[in-house]
Amino acid sequence: MVVIHSELDVEVKMVCQRCLELVTLPIHSECTYAVVKEGANTQSLPKGYDVLELGEDPLDLQALVEEELLLALPIVPAHHPEECQQPAGADEPESSKDEVSRSNPFSVLAQLKRDPNV
Repeated sequence: MVVIHSELDVEVKMVCQRCLELVTLPIHSECTYAVVKEGANTQSLPKGYDVLELGEDPLDLQALVEEELLLALPIVPAHHPEECQQPAGADEPESSKDEVSRSNPFSVLAQLKRDPNV
C-alpha cells in the first residue's frame, strides 16, 4: 500500500470579518492518504486514511495541496478580540428616525397570562 502523509504550515492573509482589515492567520493541515487504483476496493484500508484514487492521469500534487489548504481555512477569519480594531459605532446600532416601532404580536398573550380571570 502506498501512503502519502502531508503536513502543511503556512500563513495566509484574509479579511477580518469584524473590522474588515487584513489579518494574517497561521494555517495547519495534516493528512494521510492511502493511494489506490481507481475503482479499487477500499473496505480493507485502515481507519484514519483518506482514500486517494488514481486513474491514468498523473497525480497533481499542487491541486492536492491547494485543496487541503482550502479545507483548513477558518470559516470566519478574524483577529484575536484584543487585536481587532472594530469600526467606530459598531458596538451600538443606531436607531433610524425613519424606523417604525412595531408592537410585539405576543404582548396580548403576556396580558392573558397576567389576568387571573382567564
